[in-house]
Amino acid sequence: MDEENNIPTWFSSANLMLAGAMTLLLAVGKWQQRDRWRMHWALLGSGFLLLSMDEMAGLHESLNAVTEASWAVYALPLVLVLALVLLRFLYNLPGRTAVIFILSGVIFLGGAVGVELYTEPYLYNDELNTLAYNLWTPVEEGMEMYGVILFQYALLDYMTRDKGLVCKIRVAGLS
Repeated sequence: MDEENNIPTWFSSANLMLAGAMTLLLAVGKWQQRDRWRMHWALLGSGFLLLSMDEMAGLHESLNAVTEASWAVYALPLVLVLALVLLRFLYNLPGRTAVIFILSGVIFLGGAVGVELYTEPYLYNDELNTLAYNLWTPVEEGMEMYGVILFQYALLDYMTRDKGLVCKIRVAGLS
């Protein structure tokens, strides 16, 4: 699971892409309603698509190759800025949706950033092929996968509860 060219990576990338597509679809509906939070939905959806591309291409691992510090160290300030940008958006969501969004984010980031930083000493001490490190890998990847799946659940739950949400998409040539 720790390598990038495998089925769990494909699964994670596909799940992130699905979360992005669902969120962008919701953003289209919000755009049509002229909802004040439409840009936040679009930002969130675009972020998931970027995470999907990163998961498949391993862009964050490339950052590790050119810096001494882990990519996760650089991700923390970005996450904090994003949290500040989305704070009012989250506050204005229905309580249930906001709580599940936050919980899914904490689980995902806990795996992606938290476990990554916790296991950094294994890399520096050349202990990546140890039982201890290899037991942390499924925890990290599992938290990331579960966080995204929980976010998808929250989106679907929100979409079913938002009675005013109607999204019309026209595909050229189809009626």
